[in-house]
Amino acid sequence: MTPHVFDPDERHRLDNPERRADMPPEDTLVKAGLRPGDIVLDIGCGIGYFSVPASRMVGPKGHVYAIDISGVMLAELRSKAASAGIFNIETIQTQRGKLSLPDTSATMAVMSNILHEVEDKKSFLDSVGAALKPGARLAVIEWEKKETPGGPPLKERISEDEMQVLLKKAGFTEPKSSRLGAAHMLYTCARKTPEQGKE
Repeated sequence: MTPHVFDPDERHRLDNPERRADMPPEDTLVKAGLRPGDIVLDIGCGIGYFSVPASRMVGPKGHVYAIDISGVMLAELRSKAASAGIFNIETIQTQRGKLSLPDTSATMAVMSNILHEVEDKKSFLDSVGAALKPGARLAVIEWEKKETPGGPPLKERISEDEMQVLLKKAGFTEPKSSRLGAAHMLYTCARKTPEQGKE
């Protein structure tokens, strides 16, 4: 079964007052562990709900790579960044099912509501891990596996146990999980260092 993929024509739903009240982007990025100077991969960035505030939070020494399969959404993000005078966001269009990430020393990756849309979750997470240096952080935001008014079908959602297994198999440390808003979970972990890999 191919998971449902978000329709770019519905992009207005990615940034609205309800979402901002439920999941304030700056507060969420602080909880995710974002720091000044970070080199961030925002995977599945959409119209920049997290990319834009992240670009301000990482400051002039930091950088945000905003990655998405939708050229329409990336164009909107570029326009938004230009009008706000933001110059440390770089947009990258990738193909569905084939994640191409920049060859950079990224210190953090953020994925919000993306993993449940991916068919081959293992190879996707392997690609993310390969783009991060050892010790770099990963924050995954996903729909909680319960019935909620909006969001994907229950069968497409990832349970907390399944997420733990997926991330550890991809070479990340045991993720810490916390509730985020009314219907989401935040998982934070790090790419294992060679020493941790031997444990």
